Amino acid sequence: MGACRLFREIEFYYLKHGEKMKHFLIILVALISNVTWAQGLPDQIVVMDFFKVETSEKESFLKKENIWKKVHQQRIKESIITGWYLYKVRYAGEEYNYVSIHTYSDFNKLENPFPSEIITNLSVDKDLKNVSNSSGRKVKSEMSKLVAFTGKSKPSKYMLMAFTVVDEKDKGAYVKGENTIWKPTHQELIATSSQDWWAVYELKFPHGLSVNYQFVTISAVSDFSDMNKLDYLGAYNKAHKNRDFKADVDNTLKMRTAHRAELWELVDSLE
Repeated sequence: MGACRLFREIEFYYLKHGEKMKHFLIILVALISNVTWAQGLPDQIVVMDFFKVETSEKESFLKKENIWKKVHQQRIKESIITGWYLYKVRYAGEEYNYVSIHTYSDFNKLENPFPSEIITNLSVDKDLKNVSNSSGRKVKSEMSKLVAFTGKSKPSKYMLMAFTVVDEKDKGAYVKGENTIWKPTHQELIATSSQDWWAVYELKFPHGLSVNYQFVTISAVSDFSDMNKLDYLGAYNKAHKNRDFKADVDNTLKMRTAHRAELWELVDSLE
């Protein structure tokens, strides 16, 4: 069904049913807008597993991750995932301090992400018996979809993570703004400074009122000192000759609220 025809049918239904249709229409507009602005992007799904590892458990945790690394290597070989990345959270809070990231190019691969035959053939269970049970615990998992990206697709040493709250009715406009205003700004940062790449992911699962944020924005750099060299205002002015920086920032802040920001450091990766 074409978008114009779909909106006409919704309009007739809305006139008939009035206020009952209001919230559904807001959500549907946001969903369609997201689809429009996601066109042209690689179909990337990201699953993040968050771990809490005590200082005494660090060695065992990294040993266990190294055992699972051969499983991830086989998963890449069989085109189940496109990459695996292990990050340490610098200046971490109480909830978690390590994150394992798995990237997928095919949503259907998520149905069976860890085939039992891979685990059996690689003798994973046997190897895990030699690792202490006190090796950290997984506190949560999240699945997100890429909605904006620019730069070099590579694992960077550091990622500046911004977790943001966006109301359901504003999601379409927010994604549009990220792609039309802030993506060109980050393209300038990549071309003229030390940023490697930039991305925005929309959280898909879990979803609902119990979730504290809806989007994750990532700015990636190779060296710790690079974070101090990012001139956002200068990049914005180069990217947008006829726009107003303060107005664009104010409009963006009307749609999103910062939940928290974190600094992640790369520990290991496979592609």
